Amino acid sequence: MATTRPESARVGDVALEHFERGYNCAEAMVLALAPDDRCAPADPQRAAAALGGGIARAGLACGCLTGAAIAVGLRMGRTSPDDRESKERAYAVVTQIVRRLEAAFGTTECRKLTGLDFNEENPQAELDRVHAEVCAKLVRFVAEAAAEEIAAVESGRE
Repeated sequence: MATTRPESARVGDVALEHFERGYNCAEAMVLALAPDDRCAPADPQRAAAALGGGIARAGLACGCLTGAAIAVGLRMGRTSPDDRESKERAYAVVTQIVRRLEAAFGTTECRKLTGLDFNEENPQAELDRVHAEVCAKLVRFVAEAAAEEIAAVESGRE
């Protein structure tokens, strides 16, 4: 009697195939897990839905940074594993954004930037304060830094 592999194993195989074709680990995940039309280009924010709070509230990389990385990839990322130039251009832009964020704020980690553990119960007043005093500044800073870095590359000033 033949047994079938669970769907998760098939998806793992698909991800590994993309990775072995030359896509990076993140590209392989997107290609394996979101390959259909449900991820409409009209709703690009969906790609970042689980990144807030430092990746699903884990306190890791700042959501501004990961969101900017998605935006850079959507704007100038590659569509073929052979397109090394686009990959390197996207990496260069995001590297500069990371450097600028770290230089300005001392870290890129959400938990260090905010001083909060988003998986714990936090008083609403503290959440509101951090939202207004910390996160709003980060959102503006990263968006402006990203726009400047993208413009520099797109205009050839890189």
